[in-house]
Amino acid sequence: MMFWHLTYLFFCLLTFTSVFCADTSCTKLNCQLPSCQCPISNRNPTSLNVTDIPQLVLFTFVGNLNQYTFDSVRSILNPAHRNPNKCPISSTFFVNDNFTDYCLVQRLFNNHNEIAMTTSSNRCPLTNCYEENHWRQWIDNDWKREIKQQRLNLIEQSYIHHSHIKGFRVPHLQIDENKHLELIRNFHFNYDSSMLFQSSKLIWPFTLNYPINLNECMNCDESYPTMEGLWQFPLHEWTYSNTSESCRTFSDPSCLPEDEVHTADLLFDFIKYNFDRHSSLTLGQRSPFVIELDLMWLSEHQNKRLEAMLRFIEYTLNSEDHRHVYFVSLEQALEWIKYPRTLNELEDFWAFSCTDTIYDYDIDCAALQTDFSSKSDAQRLISKNETNKTDTEPVDRQAEELFRSGILVHSIWIFILLIIVVLIYDKYFAKK
Repeated sequence: MMFWHLTYLFFCLLTFTSVFCADTSCTKLNCQLPSCQCPISNRNPTSLNVTDIPQLVLFTFVGNLNQYTFDSVRSILNPAHRNPNKCPISSTFFVNDNFTDYCLVQRLFNNHNEIAMTTSSNRCPLTNCYEENHWRQWIDNDWKREIKQQRLNLIEQSYIHHSHIKGFRVPHLQIDENKHLELIRNFHFNYDSSMLFQSSKLIWPFTLNYPINLNECMNCDESYPTMEGLWQFPLHEWTYSNTSESCRTFSDPSCLPEDEVHTADLLFDFIKYNFDRHSSLTLGQRSPFVIELDLMWLSEHQNKRLEAMLRFIEYTLNSEDHRHVYFVSLEQALEWIKYPRTLNELEDFWAFSCTDTIYDYDIDCAALQTDFSSKSDAQRLISKNETNKTDTEPVDRQAEELFRSGILVHSIWIFILLIIVVLIYDKYFAKK
């Protein structure tokens, strides 16, 4: 009888704890790295001194990846552009299916760039931004079909194992009631990078374990669902000195002076101004600086746009005052955020490391395709994970799951309480 009574007491306490004692706000006590991070703006969220952490610059490419747009990509990712640890810079590509050359996708991946994805068609889900005759607002099935299809495209046509496809961004930054979040979690994505914040709130990447304040988010719905362990890599509006306007991305000219010619010098100053805001030790405190580049926009007027971008890369990498700047992919940046290292430790940090492999962006696509003579061969290799292996050390993500929830802590103290109750019962009540 006593056993059943104590068992009943245990489950009552467990239920009470999970319902009434669960934390609803994100704090350092209930949210700790590497599996959880609260949203923090305009200050350094790590335990390291801000002067000891790197300034991460993150190129993210969107749009149509093909031979027409690839020349700009090749110029930016020139292996001569090297981080302070002597490794070539890397970037992230959010690939869609429109006019995409998947051989180029594989070429980028083989040169240690991250391949993420957006939807297959890359159409606008909420507004008819291209004045299509048969446009309609997306429904749940549209999101599911678009995400599933593009993931399959990358696996089958670029021969990239699904475990390497970790990031997602909604097309044209149009978030539709967060319908994409549940889908990408089911496909085991690591992060989403769709939320756009005001330029005054330089927010670091965070997880969706707890409800967040969306007052400063420019494209979010009223509520954001909690998604345990799913990271959000935020974007920020761009701004320019002596203006009150802001713009969504670098390719949006709305915050540049209308009475000035948009020369390479002006665009370089534009990039540098926003970079300085992120890297400021008082404002952004070296918060990650994301540069979203539209491939088609970048390929047009290369004498201005591409020149400004190349000048910025060379300005930071060749300056002794910027030995703390690293150009990496979002995937690499997230690994550093989860496992922070000081600048002195980055030379041997596995996520930023490279091999002696010769980086080659000019390899013939036909030569790559002959290695996979049939779809069945590719599927066989993909299933065995024998193709496109990276040289990065594996992360034990299953181990991270163990302590994400507070249920373990609650269970321990309830168990201790139960033992105390049993001892008190045996001493004072059992003999009566």
